Amino acid sequence: MTADDVRAENRRLDTELLTEAQAADPAGLHWATEEEWSLAQVLAHLGEFPGFFTEQLRRWRANPAAVIGRTHEHAARLAAVDDPAGQLDELVEAARSAFAVLAAELGTLSDADLEAPTENVKHGREPLSTFLDRYVVAHKTGHLEQIRALRKAAVES
Repeated sequence: MTADDVRAENRRLDTELLTEAQAADPAGLHWATEEEWSLAQVLAHLGEFPGFFTEQLRRWRANPAAVIGRTHEHAARLAAVDDPAGQLDELVEAARSAFAVLAAELGTLSDADLEAPTENVKHGREPLSTFLDRYVVAHKTGHLEQIRALRKAAVES
C-alpha cells in the first residue's frame, strides 16, 4: 500500500459515505435498533472522528514516540454520539468538513511514513499503515456498511 493508495481509498470512502448519507430519508434520522446507532449518531461520529485522528497524526509527526489512538470509551467520541444535534444536511456537512481536514493531513504523508513505527494505545507497536488501515479505511468501511443497513432497515420498518 502506498500513500497514494491510502489517499485514493479515503477519497472513495468519503464520496460513498456522503452519497449514502445524503440519500437518507431525514424522517429516519433517529431510527435505530437496540444494537446499532441511529443514522444521526453515525453521522455525528463521522463529523467527530476524522478530526481526532488528524490530531493523532500531527501528534505522531511531532513526536514519533507519542502513544496514539483511542479506546471506545473516549469522552469526545461518546459525547458526539450521545445526543447528536442537527438536521440531516447539517450532520452531512459536518462530516464533509471533517473528511476534508483528514484528507489534507493524509496528503502530507509519504510512502516512507507508512512504514514508520507508531505506538498505539490499544495495539502496541505497529506501522503507521496498520494504524491508518484500522482507524481510517476499515473504520469508514464499517460505517458505510452501517449507513446502508440503517437506510434499508428504516425503509422496511
